Amino acid sequence: MILLLFIVASLAYGAATFAYGADAGEAGGAGVASMRRRAQPILLLGVLGHTALIGLQCVEGDHPLKNIFLASSFGSLVAAIGFVALSRTQKIDALGAVVAPIALAALALGVVFSSVDRVQVPTGSAIASAHVGFAAAGLAGFTLAAAVAGLYLATERRLRRKQFRPGHTGISLTGLDRLHHRLVLLVTPVFTLAIVTGALWIVQIGGPHMVRGRNFELAAAAIAWVASVALLVMRAVWGSRGRQSAWLTILAFAAVLLIVVSYGVRP
Repeated sequence: MILLLFIVASLAYGAATFAYGADAGEAGGAGVASMRRRAQPILLLGVLGHTALIGLQCVEGDHPLKNIFLASSFGSLVAAIGFVALSRTQKIDALGAVVAPIALAALALGVVFSSVDRVQVPTGSAIASAHVGFAAAGLAGFTLAAAVAGLYLATERRLRRKQFRPGHTGISLTGLDRLHHRLVLLVTPVFTLAIVTGALWIVQIGGPHMVRGRNFELAAAAIAWVASVALLVMRAVWGSRGRQSAWLTILAFAAVLLIVVSYGVRP
């Protein structure tokens, strides 16, 4: 059953990626409009299949807090659900071409590496489970925020080059900037809790000396946290927004992604 759900969700995510991204650079037309209308229902099918798959994995003992790969799969599902919810009120279809392939990749990792022992979270540790949960939520939030930031940069670039097509503007730059700020405002406290619970977990399993060998993850976490906090402080104090804020968010997302990769490849 897991294999069947994996195939359904994977095909749906792949088809959604194509449907959201196939119109890039085209002049429009009935075929493109039809494809756009089908993109969200296809993505929703992937989300439903992904949700059912994670539910079945939980029944078999492979819950999202078990290891980094399962947590990443869950985080990508949350990001996909968040995108579907946002797209009901905002015209942000272009983000689907980012969210769908990320969800597909994380889904595959969650299925293939569901029982990898070396990255498993200790059972019975509330702090460890909380850390992985907050980290998964932080990954989902940064994925959406970075996708919105990337869309802002692409839209702003097209406007500067006067490449925007009439009737194809979608959400305004101001709307993208506002949405981006709200996402960062939500995800920063969650990521802060992930860092705090991670530090407490390290102390719990062996004390401060356990930090040795984790310098890369700590440095990446510090970069992500400082970038997101700096963005909020600069906006609150100096009203900073636009390209600078977008690049800070992309930097934070890249750092979070490096943390996930480092946990996955650590021997």
